Amino acid sequence: MEYLNFNGKKYLIFGASSGIGKQVAFQLSQLGARLVLVGRNEEKLQETLEMLDGDGHNILICDVSDFSAAQNAVKTAVSMDNIKLDGCVFSAGIYAMLPLGAVTEEKINKIFATNIVSMMAIAKAFSSKRISNNGASFVSVSSRAAHLPDKSQGVYGASKAAINSYTVAAAKEISNRLIRFNAVCPEAVDTEMGAGFKDNTTQEAMQKIYPLGMLEAEDVADTIIFLLSDMSKKITGQSIWLSAGNDGGSIDGHIL
Repeated sequence: MEYLNFNGKKYLIFGASSGIGKQVAFQLSQLGARLVLVGRNEEKLQETLEMLDGDGHNILICDVSDFSAAQNAVKTAVSMDNIKLDGCVFSAGIYAMLPLGAVTEEKINKIFATNIVSMMAIAKAFSSKRISNNGASFVSVSSRAAHLPDKSQGVYGASKAAINSYTVAAAKEISNRLIRFNAVCPEAVDTEMGAGFKDNTTQEAMQKIYPLGMLEAEDVADTIIFLLSDMSKKITGQSIWLSAGNDGGSIDGHIL
């Protein structure tokens, strides 16, 4: 399908060393995209790089919780070959269950620095005409907790809700260049981050929570790729909830 033709297009993926980001990278490479993979762990990034189809891909080591480093990673992704970006995926982040009594300023700052301040830094750099092409697409991985946080998810959910809010504002600011900003809000995903929920939930309970089955990384990647593609050329400022059939009920703090 022509809409899913990514040949000759270049994408920057934050959080490409594992989970959703890694899966997005793999699927985009199969569709012909050229990729720049960003993460903190060089060994894991190399593993992702080796599984990609095609050539011309690169890796960048970056701790996104550092505002300046996150911005510089975007600029370096362009300067390394002087080819501007057609899209960016922000899939970096940390998860923490913090009951009210466990909340500290240090923990709040760490979660917000990684989950939302970094996204703001990256979006700022990406918005430059020197960095992104007109018609590009920026997609962030948010969470169901942004809309319906469970107990002990106050700080985490707030950081993800901030992604959704910033997505709306950014979409309005950059629409004159036909650049789209969107987010996906998945329920628990069968990745390393979601292992705790899966391992402590019976099959019977899982079926009640997720009638369509627990999300796989591929399910989230499919939605992200749709939002990067021309199939979504009129969609912007949206936060799409990937519910897997969940009606929004509480599952005792396990939803990621």
